[in-house]
Amino acid sequence: MTSPAPSTPERAEAPLWSPFAALAIVFVIVSTFGAAVAGLAQGSTPSGQLPLGLSLALTVVQDGLLILAAWVALKLSLGRAGPAELGRRRVDRVGRAIGLSLLVYLVFLGAQFALIAIFGNPPDQELVTDIKQEKQTAVLVGFAVMTCVVAPVAEEIFFRGFMFRVFNAKLGPVWGTLLAGAIFGLVHAPNPVLGLIALAVLGGGLCVLYLRVQSIIPGMALHALNNSITFGITTKLHDAAFAGLVVGSVGLVLAGATAVSVRSTVAA
Repeated sequence: MTSPAPSTPERAEAPLWSPFAALAIVFVIVSTFGAAVAGLAQGSTPSGQLPLGLSLALTVVQDGLLILAAWVALKLSLGRAGPAELGRRRVDRVGRAIGLSLLVYLVFLGAQFALIAIFGNPPDQELVTDIKQEKQTAVLVGFAVMTCVVAPVAEEIFFRGFMFRVFNAKLGPVWGTLLAGAIFGLVHAPNPVLGLIALAVLGGGLCVLYLRVQSIIPGMALHALNNSITFGITTKLHDAAFAGLVVGSVGLVLAGATAVSVRSTVAA
């Protein structure tokens, strides 16, 4: 009598609730710290609003905590949290990755234009208004680095390398993409609703890109491209500075992420 073939053991994965818990912990820490800083700032600024420089510092802290939370959650669940576990894998088929990245970006732009055509231009977020009015070069440079380099790296590690990894394993690619995309849009509140919807589309597209190329590095580059273009438009950079920001941001993100990646192409 032939004995049945041994079943393949299910690969260990972080629990479904872990991305929610990690995001909540980061939110509580940043909100508590931000409230304390805002309380101190009330006596030093006429309007009581948080100075833009302090907002920059809080955002950097938040991005650092997102990376740390993703690493800790996977380390506790899997016993390891290296580059491969967080999706930092080198891309073998570069041309295919570029083509898919452009397709995702075109879908995102199409969604933006469609929303604007139907509902009109949304009002600027308060932070965007503050950046437009900021005159200190050091603060603007800091926001450029944070927005165009740090945020794309941190957010792709957390939302695609960690969150979508878990959702894809537990819910499947379709529901995992929809849920991760929706959360990615929502965490960018208090953006206008139309902006949140467009960002949810981008977040879902970045999940699809990750699925297709099995690396978050193209997503990091696309994220940096979008943020640098948006920042350049917001601050009305001249042509040379605009091009330098876009090329420099994308190049720096690609070079840095590739340098600390692995060659493994094992599915996430």
